[in-house]
Amino acid sequence: MAQRHIGTTGRRTFLKTAAGTATGLAITGLPSRAPAQTTKHTVTVWSHFAGVNFEILKRFIATFQEANPDIEVKASSFGPSDILPKYLAAVAAGAAPDIFHAPGYVPPDFARNKVIIPLDDLVKLHPTTLKNFDPITIYDGQRYGVPVNAGLGAMCYNLELFEKAGLDPSKLPETWDDLIAAAGKMTNAAEGSWGLELGNQPGFGTAQAFWSFMVAAGGDLVTPDGKASAFNSAAGLDTLSFFADAVNKHKISPRKAYTDAQSWNDWATHKVGSVLLYPVFTANILASKVRTASAPPPKRVTRGAHFAGNYWTISSSSKNKEAAAKFCQWWVQPGISGRWAGETGAIPNSQAAIDDPGFKEFLAKNPLGQAFIDTIPFAKPFPGVIGLPAVVQIVSEMVQACVLGGELPKDALAKAAPRADQELKRAQKA
Repeated sequence: MAQRHIGTTGRRTFLKTAAGTATGLAITGLPSRAPAQTTKHTVTVWSHFAGVNFEILKRFIATFQEANPDIEVKASSFGPSDILPKYLAAVAAGAAPDIFHAPGYVPPDFARNKVIIPLDDLVKLHPTTLKNFDPITIYDGQRYGVPVNAGLGAMCYNLELFEKAGLDPSKLPETWDDLIAAAGKMTNAAEGSWGLELGNQPGFGTAQAFWSFMVAAGGDLVTPDGKASAFNSAAGLDTLSFFADAVNKHKISPRKAYTDAQSWNDWATHKVGSVLLYPVFTANILASKVRTASAPPPKRVTRGAHFAGNYWTISSSSKNKEAAAKFCQWWVQPGISGRWAGETGAIPNSQAAIDDPGFKEFLAKNPLGQAFIDTIPFAKPFPGVIGLPAVVQIVSEMVQACVLGGELPKDALAKAAPRADQELKRAQKA
């Protein structure tokens, strides 16, 4: 039986950022001297955190600055879809920020092209840092990204629709077949209720969902050497058919274009039965007042999920590399990562941070959170290969072509795989 984690109330921010204090000893009998002049280094940070999370980030930065008065951190917020092109433009113009906040994964293209620097000699990660980060932060034997926090997909179930459909809320779906059956019973198209919503518009979110289910089907996105696509396979066909059939055959999902974020926003309507959710959105789910349970994603041939997260990277053109590295080093402390994850709803970057009292308090107050921790052992990141961004986009376009465009899964796979192969070859040859 799937482990279930149930929540009915909104999550409130429960931690206050600790303010650093400085104490000094007055020594008598010595002549007074003017305070030494301190050279202040300014570190610019471009982040894709927005709204409440960006405000939380600014509070953490203030705490860092109190402990490090010689460093001023200036943070700017950009949307997840805007930050990458803006950063590339800034790099081309010779005006890159000191720290670039990479969303989802650290683009290996940045490492190969020396847009960002290796951090092994500058930042020492905690020994218990989650190994899931390695494939998306290490390139050619060197680490280029400092994990800010982890993120991965777990299933979120509407217990109100479960009970209305006569389903036992203590027995959440264990397999894809279980999910299809439960979603079918929760679906009432005439009333606008749907048993399952998965993003289907081209973009990172749709590719994440496809990859999460394909991991459970035993598939791979690219070959082990990273030189060719591998999703045109039995597992890829199984996964793409699952997405297409949910809309066109089983009719348990609405036939409309939407992103994963839009499906999460729909939760407040009380008419969505299940979604694949990422932890930073649990607060919104709880705030909807829908009785909700979470559980690891259902399996096909194995357990599987997509592992992502957020990362600090340091630009090669930065003139404040040591100061930027000091900020990154401060961030990886278990107490900092645990409190950050607790306040934002993310997953800490190390086991020590997961065990931190601050994060434990978060889990006690957010009953949906434990499912994400339970999913860590079988969550798999995108492969860190040159050309990955193009492959991710092609896969998401393939999903839309089947789900909304009416293409047969085998035909869509046959079209998408050569495109991906061409992009991988082009990027790796450049």
